[in-house]
Amino acid sequence: MTLLSRIAVVWLVLAVPAVALSAGVPGLDSKVTAVSLTVHGSPFAAGKNPKSEIRNPKLTFIGHRTSDIGRAVFASQRPGLRPLGPADRGEGTPPTKSHRTGELECANCHIGKHRGVLQMYLGVGGRGTPMIPSHMFQVRVQCVACHIVPKEPERKAEIVGQTFRPTGEACLGCHGEKYRGMLTRWKDTLDQMQQVIAPKLAAAQKALAGGDGKNPKDAQAQQLVADAEFNVEFVTLGKGVHNVFYAADLLKLANSWLDEAMRLLGRTPVKTDDVLARGGYCAVLCHEKAGVKLPETVTFRKRKVPHKRHITEFGAVCTGCHSAEVHKAVTATPATCSSCHHSQENARCESCHRAQAAFYHGKTKTDLVKIEPNVMAAAVTCTECHDLSKKHSRKAVGQQCLACHDEGYLSFVESWTVEFDGQVAEAAKAVKRAETALGKARRAKREVPGADALVKEAREALALVQGGRAVHNPDAADALLDAARRKAEAALKQAGGK
Repeated sequence: MTLLSRIAVVWLVLAVPAVALSAGVPGLDSKVTAVSLTVHGSPFAAGKNPKSEIRNPKLTFIGHRTSDIGRAVFASQRPGLRPLGPADRGEGTPPTKSHRTGELECANCHIGKHRGVLQMYLGVGGRGTPMIPSHMFQVRVQCVACHIVPKEPERKAEIVGQTFRPTGEACLGCHGEKYRGMLTRWKDTLDQMQQVIAPKLAAAQKALAGGDGKNPKDAQAQQLVADAEFNVEFVTLGKGVHNVFYAADLLKLANSWLDEAMRLLGRTPVKTDDVLARGGYCAVLCHEKAGVKLPETVTFRKRKVPHKRHITEFGAVCTGCHSAEVHKAVTATPATCSSCHHSQENARCESCHRAQAAFYHGKTKTDLVKIEPNVMAAAVTCTECHDLSKKHSRKAVGQQCLACHDEGYLSFVESWTVEFDGQVAEAAKAVKRAETALGKARRAKREVPGADALVKEAREALALVQGGRAVHNPDAADALLDAARRKAEAALKQAGGK
């Protein structure tokens, strides 16, 4: 089925009662008997039309006074109009018959003039991404809603005709003042993304041209570069602002494909500030201007996640966790988190594992004991002990000791952790006994304020070891666990327990 026929069917599903489809539509492939379309998560199907109150519509898609699509679909309802020919559909095939002398047929020369813009608005035609219709297409915003500024002066228009330019002022009629400048922001953001991609595309093309053809991965790299180049050109010529999130997604794919192509060719990808091109465009394109506030935290799989810090500190991008096709949809899984957080390339362990890092570097804040840094803190980083390319275990961590020490150190991690597990358990029991005795004293209405303070300090000392993990700083762990036990025992004695 041709592009415009598919568009006609999509429009029918959105605007025409189901009976029109079940009866067959003149001008369309005769095999089409039912159609369904999912647009940003909402099913539009024959028989389930949210706009079914519209009867016998005159199709005037994207502002054409009598659209080509309308002529194709409603030929039987509009006597004298004909179904589309190949040239009307933008296929570039010349008419099979010459027109009669004196008959003017513009479509003989003017073929598919708005094809790219139309595809962009519908969210089709690019490579590597599913159909992502413009939000405005879904609510039937036509071209003339945004293109409201006459291009030609009135006198000239009488001779050459009139067309209309888009303006950001058109946004305000529906969205209000907060959308002032939105169109300019869209254009600028897409331009910035393309500026990031341009040197990557040039470098990849140069690498391909300079190859000897012996690399078995050349063909794969060549296809990636070709697809990336197509998407960049499509966004430019199709005017990406007609469907800005679809355009941004196409550029994001182009950016990643060019990096991958360079790696396949044995080259280092061009380094640029590509946060936008990697998928961090949602806030810039819309959220900031529309006044959407980034939440500090969100809950993911029953766990609180520092949402804002992922963007502002960790370098994460919106589409790393959210769908580029469905607004707000979360596509992240636990594997998504691990692929970033626990990749060997991620050396920012301390951004999340703050308690362990503070314990290791002797920066844990407490007045209970003096905490010094681990003796290895100045020389050994997290990933030098935790090899994230392997399954994590005490044995695997122990193997890392051999990079600096002899085999006598192989069992240290195992013995330390087993020993500290026992000490933590004993300290926890001591704190529990003190809490029980304190509870009995309160029920007996005996005041034991000193015991209250001691139990609180014992809990704090135990929590610092549990949070920081004793093996990260054995000396500090010993001191804190000793303090926890002593204070718990003193509280137990004051509360009158045994």
